[in-house]
Amino acid sequence: MSKQPSSNSSSNNRAELSEEEVVSYLEQHPDLLLKHKDLLEKMQVPHGTGSGMVSLIERQVEVLREKNRQQEERLLVLINNARTNEELSEKLHRYSMQLSSTSGIGELIQGAAEGMQQQFDIDSVSVHIKPEYQSDDLQTSALSEKTYSAIMDSLGNDSCSCHNELDDELLASLFGDKSTTIKSCALLALDAPHRIGLIALGSSEQGRFSPQMGTLILSRLAEQFSAAMQRHHDF
Repeated sequence: MSKQPSSNSSSNNRAELSEEEVVSYLEQHPDLLLKHKDLLEKMQVPHGTGSGMVSLIERQVEVLREKNRQQEERLLVLINNARTNEELSEKLHRYSMQLSSTSGIGELIQGAAEGMQQQFDIDSVSVHIKPEYQSDDLQTSALSEKTYSAIMDSLGNDSCSCHNELDDELLASLFGDKSTTIKSCALLALDAPHRIGLIALGSSEQGRFSPQMGTLILSRLAEQFSAAMQRHHDF
């Protein structure tokens, strides 16, 4: 008696391919669909918006357009960053030239504050030199020793720090009558070569100076002003 073929014999003779194997094969043979154009025309993929089906070619075009859009956005970000960095570099150069043109320590102190306000659009700038370093030709508003110590401790080894949460008493010490309008500030240590004081930059914008922001430009400002002070005064 002849044996009837088992219902599972065909499936046993042909191992079922896994999804990973299909993907791997297509990656190794990218011209497969070109050789089988009828298969390409029959393939359908769900539309990304859920509004029916689109052909594989249409889906590929859609994916490429999205990638192109993302690349354009990244390029715009790079261009804007480059433009911003160029503008900051130019402002730093003009500020440095302004500092180098001062003829004395008094003019330097006044010019530094005015220059920072104008070049970098800062609402309030104040310079505070420790009392022991002040002299007849170098007079600034003095902070208490307690206030100086607290600020310098917060700076540590850093040359500057940014804050958008300072108590009213400290703001009043730093910015005087303008303190009520200050929502954020940056504190720049003056090292000439040891720490002789600080510059306080105040803004009416809460987000202008924040602890999360980069401080490279602020550090450069502090370095330029400290170097200018050493040229005019022996500390």
